[in-house]
Amino acid sequence: MKKGIMLLFIVFFLTGCINIKDSTYEGIISFALQNEKEAFQNKTSQGYSYYLPKGLSILEDNNNNVILKSDKYTMYLYLDLISYYNKVKEEYKEKSTAFFSKTITNGEKFGYLEINLKEKNKYLIEIMYNYAKIEVIVENRDIKEMLSYAMAILSSISYNDTIIASMIGEDILNASEIEFNIFETAKNESNLIEYDENTTTSDKNKENIPDMDLIN
Repeated sequence: MKKGIMLLFIVFFLTGCINIKDSTYEGIISFALQNEKEAFQNKTSQGYSYYLPKGLSILEDNNNNVILKSDKYTMYLYLDLISYYNKVKEEYKEKSTAFFSKTITNGEKFGYLEINLKEKNKYLIEIMYNYAKIEVIVENRDIKEMLSYAMAILSSISYNDTIIASMIGEDILNASEIEFNIFETAKNESNLIEYDENTTTSDKNKENIPDMDLIN
């Protein structure tokens, strides 16, 4: 039942009841938050699970760092399991200088959306919610579509407290933590994109295996 509801959720985003082209950024976020309780997960990693929408595939999964690919763009997903475990909370101040800047709240969960023009028609989307962050650089015409993908993922994330506690106890997370703060937006360039550029050549040359778990 939940799988069917979530499929409708994605269909609504990409084709129907919420028309992306006519919707606002706030409307896309609100729709995701309103349907968050119906979310299910079709991908599991160490300490968490999430929903990967049809149209996206996984290029790399390095535990709390995941690189996703659409037909046009590369998305960078980072989960801050340490901040989740410690229930860290930080306030985001909306920025009048940004192309778009908005806080996101839903009960105890919080985050932000910030969009900035990087060069010509390229925009950096930074969206943090529920101790996870997605970054992607897109053309203006694709902002809403990629925002809907990002919110579908972030609003579906479910954490496994037992596994996370074990990872912290074994110092696994501290050993692999990347030095940046998901609560802060990029000052110059995307931190996650910098992470991708610093990956090894062998990692970059991994074969992109089609994701057979996507809903057909």
